[in-house]
Amino acid sequence: MHAPSLRSFAAALLTLTASLLNGLRAADRLNVLIITTDDMSCDSVGAYGCPLPGTTPNMDRLAAASLRFNHAFVQVGNCMPSRNVMFSGRYPHNNGVEGFYQVRNTYPVMADLMKAAGYYTGIRHKVTHSTPWSPYPAWDVVLDTQPDGAQLDQKKPASYHISTQRGIAEAKKAGKPFCLNVNISDPHKPFYGENGRMDENRPSRVFTAAEVPVPGFLFDDPEVRKELALYYSSVR
Repeated sequence: MHAPSLRSFAAALLTLTASLLNGLRAADRLNVLIITTDDMSCDSVGAYGCPLPGTTPNMDRLAAASLRFNHAFVQVGNCMPSRNVMFSGRYPHNNGVEGFYQVRNTYPVMADLMKAAGYYTGIRHKVTHSTPWSPYPAWDVVLDTQPDGAQLDQKKPASYHISTQRGIAEAKKAGKPFCLNVNISDPHKPFYGENGRMDENRPSRVFTAAEVPVPGFLFDDPEVRKELALYYSSVR
């Protein structure tokens, strides 16, 4: 399949959101939880053939019981423009987000449609970095903080549990189904173990430089292996 497959998938998602959800009572609508991981390569996931065993055991279990896409490609290989293709269903030159700068959109995106369909919307992380227009969109709740306003550490797994629980509780309080977008940054620099932080947010398995595979576009060097070990540990 060609690169437009992700755009087509996104467009289909937006169309279904608008056409199907508006006809359902709030009590009959499915809750929606969208989880992304930042800067993680597809070939780092066991379910997609990662050559290093044990990188993503939980994701592998989920994939074994789920629908898995084998042909979905990004339109552009960087964070913010790619994310906006997924949630607008438009190519970067059509949605106006071709780089890391602000634009003001004149079209609905997924969160707008979900709100219009009666959903309570919330987002964790990527509020300002990957949502460039102001406001984009008016999320019902931003889950980057504790209810008391204290900032959550985006590298702490337990903090995502706190955020998701809060989003679900807020939706229940509003009497609406939820649409939550949770964006996890573990594989994004700084990696686990960088800057001497070996005990902070320690993953359930730490990979060594000796055991990690070196992709063909990199040379096999101790420093490269050290960096890859930090990356794969962060993926875990």
